[in-house]
This record gives sequence, C-alpha cells and structure tokens, in this order.
Amino acid sequence: MKKRMIIAPYRNQIVFTVLAVLIAILLMTIGFWKTVLLVALTGIGYFIGKTQDEKRSISSILASIQAFFER
Repeated sequence: MKKRMIIAPYRNQIVFTVLAVLIAILLMTIGFWKTVLLVALTGIGYFIGKTQDEKRSISSILASIQAFFER
C-alpha cells in the first residue's frame, strides 16, 4: 500500500512514458503507416468494446459521433 502512495503522483508520467517507448519501438520496427493503422484499429476496437460494455444502441453511438463532429 505504501508503494502505491509513492507512485501515485507520477502515474501519468509513467503511463505516457511507457506508451511513448512502445510507439517509438513500433515506428522503428514496422514503419509509420503500419503503426498509424495499428493505433487506429486499436482505437476502433476500444470504442466498440466500450460501447458494448455500456450496452449502448447503435443510434445513440451514431448520435454521439455526430455531436462530436458538430462542435
């Protein structure tokens, strides 16, 4: 429990540093466009999974997407 209190203020720094290292490794190994495709497909998969977990309907999903782009 004590270790979590020490790491807690730096949680975002740790997470985003690890994320940046992973993206850098992907860019160096598989290239820019394949990395972009991988990130886009991962984002789409996350979005679909999140909406399924929340038990949202297709029409409410499309309405939220439309509202996002109308800002």
